[in-house]
Amino acid sequence: AEIRAKEKAVEALVNKYRSATLSADKVRLALYSLGDNNAYMHQARDPIDRMIRLLCVHFPAAAPENASLSLAIGGGEGGARLSHSHSRQHAFALQSLLLWREIAHEMFKLWCLAEADLLDGSSPYSLRDTGQGLQRVQPARR
Repeated sequence: AEIRAKEKAVEALVNKYRSATLSADKVRLALYSLGDNNAYMHQARDPIDRMIRLLCVHFPAAAPENASLSLAIGGGEGGARLSHSHSRQHAFALQSLLLWREIAHEMFKLWCLAEADLLDGSSPYSLRDTGQGLQRVQPARR
C-alpha cells in the first residue's frame, strides 16, 4: 500500500512539473534519485546521528560520578597502551562520529564527482606503476 501511494505521488508530481522542455521521464528520474538519497541517508547517516545523541545523553563530556559510566582508558588495562581521561575519550568518540556523519552525508556528492571524473574525456585514466602495483591514475585537476 505504501509503495502504491508513493507511485501515485510520483505520478502526480510528474504530471505537475513535466513540460515541453522537461520530459516526464526526467522528472520521474529526479524524484527517484531524491528517494534513493533519502533511503541512503536513512540507513547510513541517521544511525550515526542516533549514536551521537546516545553518546551525549548517556556519556556527557564531564567526568561521571559513577565510574562504570566512564569512557576513560587506563594505560596497561585490558591491553591498552594509551591513557585518556573520560572527557578526552568522549571528545575522540564524538569527533569520530561527527566525521563519519559528514562522510555519510556527503557520499552522494562524492559519487557524483567520482563519476564525473571517470566520464571526463579530457582527462583520461592511464595505467601506472605507483609502487603498489599497476593502478589506474588520473590527473587531479579539481
